[in-house]
Order: sequence, then structure tokens, then C-alpha cells
Amino acid sequence: MSESRRSAREVGPPAPRPKPAPPAAPQTSASPSGEDSRSPASQPGAPAKPAGPRPTGSRNGGGRSRQQKRSQQQPAGRGRQAGSGRVGAVEEGAATAQGQPPRARRRRRRRGRGRLPDRAVVFVGPMAAGKTSLGKRVARELGVPFVDTDAVFVRLHGPITEFFASHGEPEFRRIEAELIAAELAQPGGRIIALGGGAVITESTRALLAAYPVVLLMTTQAAVLRTANLSRRPLLRDDPNAWGRILEERRPLYEEVADITYRTDRATKEQLARRVAQWSRTFAKKNAAARTRGEEE
Repeated sequence: MSESRRSAREVGPPAPRPKPAPPAAPQTSASPSGEDSRSPASQPGAPAKPAGPRPTGSRNGGGRSRQQKRSQQQPAGRGRQAGSGRVGAVEEGAATAQGQPPRARRRRRRRGRGRLPDRAVVFVGPMAAGKTSLGKRVARELGVPFVDTDAVFVRLHGPITEFFASHGEPEFRRIEAELIAAELAQPGGRIIALGGGAVITESTRALLAAYPVVLLMTTQAAVLRTANLSRRPLLRDDPNAWGRILEERRPLYEEVADITYRTDRATKEQLARRVAQWSRTFAKKNAAARTRGEEE
């Protein structure tokens, strides 16, 4: 042994080695009654629990689970009961978005089609009251043609202002009355919008007595706010002329009209639906009246 190693040993005894810790005892929790809460399988001498799938049910043994109870308590009419498969789910989703069940919506749509007018529905009213724009919407709603007698005149005889200047108003009214009579004589339902002064002619008023007539009214302020003044030189040059002309023609409008709508108090979509529904109702009443007359 070398001198250095001998001197190192002589310094002192070696440090004792640490003893291994004893194995930890299994932890137990005492129940309120003082019994051991370990499972039987962890207690010494207890029989082993047979292996196999755990039975379904609640934690305490047999019985229905919470999920099963919730599914049975779910009110009827939801889920697949609203329709079979994916189609039923799509129909239910669409009905929910509309706020009504699908079947009720289909019945309402079928009722909306209803009876179509068997004759022309005529729109009258002052200049720029919305006869053309609303008439087109109502015609689309009913699925019938639309005719604007002023447009027919322009197509056959040129611009109305130029015709007035070269031929005078009496000649214009004569030709206008002939065009209106020809359009009214066409069979089937249609929407016909007349010019603002068409009711001046007595023969035209006499023809309108046999047709449903819708009067569209508005105010001068609304007309000046919405009308295209570049296409209406009369309003551009004399804005107060609209009110004076209306007061002169108001009795004639009210004489031929069956119903009146204010175009400045509702949207065009709302007015189109209302006028279309009124036209269907008028056609239904007219058909019922003819049936009673034939039976008598």
C-alpha cells in the first residue's frame, strides 16, 4: 500500500451507508363508521373480483343512466320525429329558421296562389304615384302580364309631350281611349296601368265600371322627393302643378276606384302583396256571384 493511500485511511472511519427506507404501508381512509374503505380486492384474503365487461347502469348498480333518463324525458316532436333521415333534419332546420313548421308553410303557400283574376285589374292615380312600378310587382306576384298604356302609346305614336305639342290634348285623349278599350277587351287576367289623365274621358270611365280598379294615391311632397324630374318637365317647371291637377281629377278617381292604397305609407313589396291578395279575393267573390246568378 502506498504512503498516500495509508495516510488517507488514517484520517478517520468511513461514513456509514444510509439504510433503505421500509416499504410504505397502503393508505386507508376511515369511513364515518370507522370501517376500512379499501376495496375487497385490496384486502388480504378477500376473493378476487371476476373479470369481464362492466354492467351498464348507474354507479350504485342496476338502473337507468342519467343520459337515458334525459333522452326519455325529451319532449316529443324533436329530433328525427320531424322527418326521416337527413331530409327531415333539413326540413326541420328550414322551418325553425322561418319560425313555423314546414307543413303549415306549404299550406300557406298553396293558399297564397289562390284564384287568379279572370279579367284585367286596372291601376289609376295621379302622375308619379307608382302605377308602373307597383303594377309590375303585382303582375309578377300573380303571374300575369303587365301593360302600361302610356308605353303602348309611345311605341305607336312617339313621345307624348311631342304628340301634345303637334296634335293637341283632345287628339291624344281620343287615341288613348281607343288603346285602353283594346287592352281591356283582351281575355284573361292582366295588370293595366293607365295614364294619370285617362279618367278624364267619359267612355273610359264607363268601361272601367266592369273591371276591378285600384287607385294609388300619394302626396306632392313624396312625389317631388322620389320622382325623376328630368323625365317629368311639368313637375320640373311647376312643382305645384301636381297638387292642382290632383284636386281637379280626384272626384273622377274616386268614381271609378274599388279600393285605394297609399304608396307613401308602405314599401313596394308590402303593397304588392296586399294588392295581389285583394285581386285574388275580388276574383273569388266575382266567381261566387256569377255562380249564384246562374243558379237563380
